[in-house]
Amino acid sequence: MALLELQNVSKHFGKLAALSNVSLEIERGEFVGLVGPNGSGKTTLFNVVSGFYSPSGGKVYYNGEDITGLRPDKITSKGLVRTFQSNILYKEATALENLVRASYLHSTTNSWKAFFNTRDYRENEKAIFERAEAALAHWGLEEVRDVLADELPHGHQRRLGLAVAVAADPELLLLDEPLAGMSGEERLVVMEHVRELSNQGMTIVLVEHHVKTVLNLCERLLALDYGIKIADGKPEEVTCQKDVVEAYLGAEEVVDQCS
Repeated sequence: MALLELQNVSKHFGKLAALSNVSLEIERGEFVGLVGPNGSGKTTLFNVVSGFYSPSGGKVYYNGEDITGLRPDKITSKGLVRTFQSNILYKEATALENLVRASYLHSTTNSWKAFFNTRDYRENEKAIFERAEAALAHWGLEEVRDVLADELPHGHQRRLGLAVAVAADPELLLLDEPLAGMSGEERLVVMEHVRELSNQGMTIVLVEHHVKTVLNLCERLLALDYGIKIADGKPEEVTCQKDVVEAYLGAEEVVDQCS
């Protein structure tokens, strides 16, 4: 059974078809790249899968369960987490506080335990803060531990957004242009962290406009054009398909690879 399955998913905005009968499967442990030109439906697909949009037709299954139309928070609690092109952080909270908030998604505490300050509650709180501190160190954010998210440089905000997503302990992570606006050095650092997550067994679907990044990281590519799935396979095969090159990947590095 696939971890994620889409069956003939469509999404219309008035007369515009953002997605048209898209069917796909993502297996556990896969690292899949989702490619296509601007407006091809990549972010719309993420929004449908993660519950931010309800599809106009079709079904979305996660772990064999029909999650079509569920609220985003319900989907996240099941282990399907996504990032956004823009940073979705608590801007008036510090970097540490943002990570702590994300960790509470999988907390075993409740209001009664908190009210009575039980040992279980105290141990859980300690574990949450320890994980948050470890995440800061892992993502190179220790020096901005107590800085408000809104005051962080763009690259640090992007890294914090990724750290927050991972702190939610996802089984499937949808990354929507995680390297946008980063310097070359920052991209390399984040790429290595993402590769490590994949090596640890996390299932990842990546939308990214840096062609070399997608080719270096992903073991499989899905290509969209005008909301239609036009290719699905190994990167070296998909990137050399004529319709894919014409639609999106006419980048010099891809043309060289296929020549």
